[in-house]
Amino acid sequence: MRRLLPPLLLCLVTLGGHAVGADADAPRTIGVARVHQTAGDYETVKAFLLAEIQQRGLVVNRIGDVNDMLGRTAGAVGATVTAFLNAEAILFCKADLSHNITHANPHNVVLCPYSIVIYETRAEPGTIYLGYRASGEGDPAVRIVNRLLDDIIRRAIEL
Repeated sequence: MRRLLPPLLLCLVTLGGHAVGADADAPRTIGVARVHQTAGDYETVKAFLLAEIQQRGLVVNRIGDVNDMLGRTAGAVGATVTAFLNAEAILFCKADLSHNITHANPHNVVLCPYSIVIYETRAEPGTIYLGYRASGEGDPAVRIVNRLLDDIIRRAIEL
């Protein structure tokens, strides 16, 4: 049943009329972040992203609710509201790449697990951002990981 879930989810989302790919913009590098954006429904874009990760045989370790964490800690820093309507970090791994990057340089372990964030700001509802830390471009093993993350995002927002 678990194997059927991503294709079924994609069919339901597509039939629901929530197309997201047509508004996809070219990615931008902002600081250490490589950011893509698309217009659409947050949950729909997230479903496409999760399906793309799972269709590649990758296992999601955890989905961290960044917006919830920021909301819980807002009072401690004097904030009354978060910058986001939605913000989550999706953590997953690809064993062969993780072994390759850590054999190339043991300090590359800081990249494990891989993380793609998906978020929607209060200032721009309906604009969904997807990104990852694009660091270590000088390291050929890390460039492969960055290409994987970029490809997952591109494919998810083209669906």
